[in-house]
Amino acid sequence: MKLGIFNFGNKNRRKNIIEYLPDVGFIINSKKVKWRSDRLQIRKELNLEFQEDDKIIDLASFFDGDTSKNIHQKRDIYKKVNSDTGLIFLNYDSNNKLRDLEVHEGFEIKIGNIQLDFKTDISEFTRQFNKLGTQIVELEKGNFLLPKLKMTIADNESMGGDGKKLSYFYCSSDITHLLE
Repeated sequence: MKLGIFNFGNKNRRKNIIEYLPDVGFIINSKKVKWRSDRLQIRKELNLEFQEDDKIIDLASFFDGDTSKNIHQKRDIYKKVNSDTGLIFLNYDSNNKLRDLEVHEGFEIKIGNIQLDFKTDISEFTRQFNKLGTQIVELEKGNFLLPKLKMTIADNESMGGDGKKLSYFYCSSDITHLLE
């Protein structure tokens, strides 16, 4: 357990809120993290425990040996951020510049006047975004893309679990891979 002004016991833990700022980045623990920021700088500024999870996913065998089809995954996994359940992934491009944020649990996510949480049915959030006129595309059952906001949300069932509650939040500086 990390000691600090707000991190010395369950009663005094910070409320886990990430404020998503489309086209800019996000705010976590009162620290603004901008898209395309340097990986080492983000690690230093966040000052949280993480696990580096860089790997090459070899797809060449499916493309006649073409190694350009391989996926180079660069990410840092932050577990137990301010709680026992706070789990986020920060994904980086080949130059170690921040590209994506994935939130799996333990946070509320604020986007303008909408606050997402992992205890609420995902249909409540799609209803709120629809009410604001935000375009929503259902990529597959329970998995929704909000192109203008460069984000996706998914329910437990679409992630392999049970139920319709929010299970996954993804946002990015670039979603062209989701539009193809």
